[in-house]
Amino acid sequence: MSVLLQDVQLINCKKVVNERGFLQEITREDAPAFFKIGQTYLTQTLKGIIKAWYLHRQQWDSIFVISGVMKIALYDTRPQSATFEQVSEHLIRAEAPQLIHIPPGVWHGFQALETHLLLLHQNSHAFDFDAPDELKKDIHSSDIPFSW
Repeated sequence: MSVLLQDVQLINCKKVVNERGFLQEITREDAPAFFKIGQTYLTQTLKGIIKAWYLHRQQWDSIFVISGVMKIALYDTRPQSATFEQVSEHLIRAEAPQLIHIPPGVWHGFQALETHLLLLHQNSHAFDFDAPDELKKDIHSSDIPFSW
């Protein structure tokens, strides 16, 4: 695990377990990192698959691992940021529930480790098919100093 980039947040999520099962908190409006949610969706990624690189100019991304293990890498391209041009990498496991908030201007991508990966995505803005707030790069882009 590496240091967090400026404004990126890893939030431990409360899990309440009892004899009937469990309740898993993901987002709370009274949490310091809460933002208005414009869209929520699920993705499944098969073991070993890499989905990268993505950047948003206005949208915040929030990702929660429902099942599996995610390796997520981030690259800060915000000139005003204290972590400008730094990379961070994190492993997030369903067994240790965490929510990661990714601010606009940070390239990010992830890989499914060990088994398939099921993710809950919450974005601050709904995807606009006519004017997407999304830039993409190839997973092996030389513009990002990270190797999968």
